[in-house]
Amino acid sequence: MNTSSYDWLVMAKSVKDFEILSNVLNATALRFDQNLVLGITDEQRSTYFGLCEQNFRYKENVRTWQNMNIPHNSRANLLSYSDSENMYSFDDEKEKTVRHYYRTTERFKNIARNRKFEELEKSWPLSRSGILSYNFSSTFDFLNISQFHLKSFVRKWSGLNNINKTSFNVYLIQCFKVRINSTLYVKYLGAWSIKRSMSLVDIPYPVEARNFLGEKFIVGRCNSSVEGSATALDDDGPSAPQLLDDILQFVALRLNATYLTRYYGKLGFRTYEGAWTGLLGALMDHSVDMALEPVTAIAPRHKDMDFIFPIADTICNIYIRHQETSAVRDIFLAPFSSKLIACVACMAIVAAVAVVIISRSSKSQGTRPITCIEGIIWSTGILCQQGGTWTPQTPAASILLIVCLFFALVTYNAYAAFITSVLSVRVASVSSLTDVLQSNLKIGYVRNGVDQMYLMSTKDVQLNAFYIRGYSEAENLVSSAEEGLVRAASQDYAFFAGQRVARSTLRSLSQARGRCDLRELPVQSTRAQLAFPLPSRSPYARPILVSLLQLRSGAVLSRLEAALVPAMPQCTPPSGFASARAEDVRTALFVILAGLLTGLLLGIGEYSWNNRSKYSRLFKKRFQRLLF
Repeated sequence: MNTSSYDWLVMAKSVKDFEILSNVLNATALRFDQNLVLGITDEQRSTYFGLCEQNFRYKENVRTWQNMNIPHNSRANLLSYSDSENMYSFDDEKEKTVRHYYRTTERFKNIARNRKFEELEKSWPLSRSGILSYNFSSTFDFLNISQFHLKSFVRKWSGLNNINKTSFNVYLIQCFKVRINSTLYVKYLGAWSIKRSMSLVDIPYPVEARNFLGEKFIVGRCNSSVEGSATALDDDGPSAPQLLDDILQFVALRLNATYLTRYYGKLGFRTYEGAWTGLLGALMDHSVDMALEPVTAIAPRHKDMDFIFPIADTICNIYIRHQETSAVRDIFLAPFSSKLIACVACMAIVAAVAVVIISRSSKSQGTRPITCIEGIIWSTGILCQQGGTWTPQTPAASILLIVCLFFALVTYNAYAAFITSVLSVRVASVSSLTDVLQSNLKIGYVRNGVDQMYLMSTKDVQLNAFYIRGYSEAENLVSSAEEGLVRAASQDYAFFAGQRVARSTLRSLSQARGRCDLRELPVQSTRAQLAFPLPSRSPYARPILVSLLQLRSGAVLSRLEAALVPAMPQCTPPSGFASARAEDVRTALFVILAGLLTGLLLGIGEYSWNNRSKYSRLFKKRFQRLLF
């Protein structure tokens, strides 16, 4: 057999022994992926001796196998030969000194090179020996062991291939079971002989090319309609029942299986005691052969189950609302320090005094000199880019006006440049898990959900700190993903959730509840893949994998990926820049209100002063009436 992929090669001397072995194997628990071959020799020529003498050499020089460049991992177990017992046996005492491997023989070298083996003037063809070329297109025509008759198959096969009945043959039969305790199926492969070697032996069916021969294939799924149960959305994310139905139909058709679907209320998770619940628990109990629900392949699940062919990538995110700046207040005063404000005020007073002096010293016929209050109003109007009603009559006044205008221009440009730079700088917001832990944001996640279980079991230091901080403030934990997302959109709250669950929930929220007010902070250490889980070391992993690969070539899995991992809601992207708000100019509003109130009080006082005699007589008359 050489390099053929046989897990077991069981030899029988006669057809009677083959029937006994068939009964034994029929009652034995065999896996679907085991490669078991039975060999039956000719009954009339079963006394042939020396069948394997040329395959082994003993008491050979160590340099023989060293010079052949045979890799160490390709050598067989050390064997010694006992002449007295005429058999091969292990010898522990000579294990260190005996260095003879059957792969160092001349026969193996010729088999590996696909040449003829010549010895004692005899030529033995070695065609197809040691070569594996699985024919996946061959018809899978295994028979039930009760319908298989060896002699009739040998007679028919010998007639088709003109086999000489006088030669010594070993007839090879492949055996397998669909399920561990189901019926034994067999397939006649051909016959081996010294002259023909493996040239008339069919390649054994690999695991990838096998099917269920109509037997049942048990599939587990989540049923969201079960009363009192949570949907798959609450466990691991949204599902796509119609696409999963199509995948199940294709897999069952390709495997020639009769699928049986079992529904479970929840996907399940690992409890504190280490037991799995729901659909994953049934997978651990081998109640189902495959869970037809996309499951996130995280480390705790990898320890207990296998995942085949990732369908999509997923990740856990932290959801917070779009941040706006809150550090800048009284933004119109931000460019000025107290010293600069004092200098500008002094400049306004100096300009007012200068214009008053120039106006009084150069007064002409019919013109009224400028008062001090008018000078202050004029200088303030220049600094505020509002101008004034005074027209200079002399060169000195013109120079003063030009200087004041240039000073106001420089001051205004500097002021505008600073304000623009403050408003155009992108907000220094929270952008990573580290920023969240260092901020004053409240932290939360779904109470007793899969996210809490993941945070509790992970070995990531930052995620452990995130879990402890959220658990220490129980009021920050929520009962559902929707509650957490709504809270994150309206408060300074960081909500940890899986990408699939959070995005599906966001797409169902309305605009008023914060559908477009949230952004994602990906946690790269939680990146994982979605796949269909199987029990650990499942015998059906390889044929299911081939089926999924065929679906991938037809672009079916890409549609499933788009359904399982939805995109964020399409919203108008925020500018991301700081914006001036009422709080940024609250001092200016206070100044306006204070000025209006002061003007009102001064007006009332001025009116009262101008009419003081009138009001004096009125109050005196009222007082006399009240007194007498």
